[in-house]
Amino acid sequence: MTSGRRIVTRILRIYWVVLLLIGEIGLYRWHISRCKWPSREKLAEASPDFVHVAIVADPQIVDHYSYGQSGFFLRTVEFFTDIYIRKSYRFLQTIRNPSAVIFLGDLMDGGREWTDEAWHKEYERYKSLFVNRSPQRMRTYDMAGNHDIGIGNTVVPHALERFHKYIGPTNQVLNIADHEIILLDTLTLENDNPQTSNSSRQLVQQLSEDRSGDKPRLLFTHVPMSRPDGTYCGFERQSKIKFLPNRRGYQFRDQLFANTTLRLLDAIRPNAVFSGDDHDSCTVEHKIPSSQNTTTEYTIGAFGWASGVPIASYALMTLYPRTSKVNAQFQVRRCFLPYQLGIYEVYIASFAMSLLVVAVLCYRGSHSYHPAALYSQINRGSSDAPECERHLVYFSLPSSESLSPSPSSSLPLPVITPGKWSFSKRGFFAQFLSIMKEIICVAVPTYILCLSYFYVC
Repeated sequence: MTSGRRIVTRILRIYWVVLLLIGEIGLYRWHISRCKWPSREKLAEASPDFVHVAIVADPQIVDHYSYGQSGFFLRTVEFFTDIYIRKSYRFLQTIRNPSAVIFLGDLMDGGREWTDEAWHKEYERYKSLFVNRSPQRMRTYDMAGNHDIGIGNTVVPHALERFHKYIGPTNQVLNIADHEIILLDTLTLENDNPQTSNSSRQLVQQLSEDRSGDKPRLLFTHVPMSRPDGTYCGFERQSKIKFLPNRRGYQFRDQLFANTTLRLLDAIRPNAVFSGDDHDSCTVEHKIPSSQNTTTEYTIGAFGWASGVPIASYALMTLYPRTSKVNAQFQVRRCFLPYQLGIYEVYIASFAMSLLVVAVLCYRGSHSYHPAALYSQINRGSSDAPECERHLVYFSLPSSESLSPSPSSSLPLPVITPGKWSFSKRGFFAQFLSIMKEIICVAVPTYILCLSYFYVC
């Protein structure tokens, strides 16, 4: 291999190492590092006991019910979607260090459909993706989604019971930093069976009657609140449809019923509402009927990249406790994760570029030049001379008599045959495969090491 080919090969190897380190690790760290906790310096100084809460919506890990696939294709999709979630959640913990994480439901895609045996297998997979690396410091709270237990009258009783047994209650009221964090199961709230809806309805009634406290109330619901058709969702929404649809289908609903929404707003009077389910961002204002005040609802986008929205997202919330200097309040900020399809597109383009560069390099290196042959016109036509002599050219000094032009005495002019270039297909493919092997032998181990870091460490 010539020095030029060695240099190009070395550059391509370094390029792929750097590209994979950036694409598999660097971009994740950068996206999570650049989205900081919302805070105000004066409030932080006056109330140093603020609490950081991360909000994750719709992990909805891919399974058989996601695309109706099985076998190798399903395993491949599961692997690449799982590693995205694993990396994102790991960096969310190590870089942002939240005190609590609230999951807004739809933990698994087909949770309501699985048999117990299959469900336990999927739940173990879910727990392996969302590992709590600081259990003594960070608390996690899981809400149920319609993909976990169903919704309304289609709630699956066994799936609901299973969720309660292995994950936790679907209704909770948490007191964090002088705020009432209300995790309300609105999925069972709209169920007509009292045995199913009793817990949710009792909680709403209890909150309606308890007006003594002055703590801000933050309501968390999996399904977004009802709103007038075409209500604008804000500039952070990625979909071309800039409003939240109001569709209904098999065990899903885009919005709660209008009467349920009015009932909740009037009974709880939340200072803010947080919802998921839609997989995209949406921010709307709701009027509270009894007080004519307004409250903001933040619909958080999905945490996975295969959820129908180009860029996955989550939210960060800072809670300020009550002090003598500061009234209790909170701040919210949406954050976005790397565009995974864009990363793969860069990989594909880089691979095509590498193939092209190596092909051009090998094409030029597979041509050989054959120098010109100098021989006598006379000897070329003589078949009597030996083979070795037929290609010789004899030069002799002419005599004085032959200095004058004479056709009979003039020497034959030598003939120069031009050199030729020849291309060797065999040589081309041998060089091409050799160089690509050197590049792949560096790129593949680098990729494996990047992924192994999130599985081993």
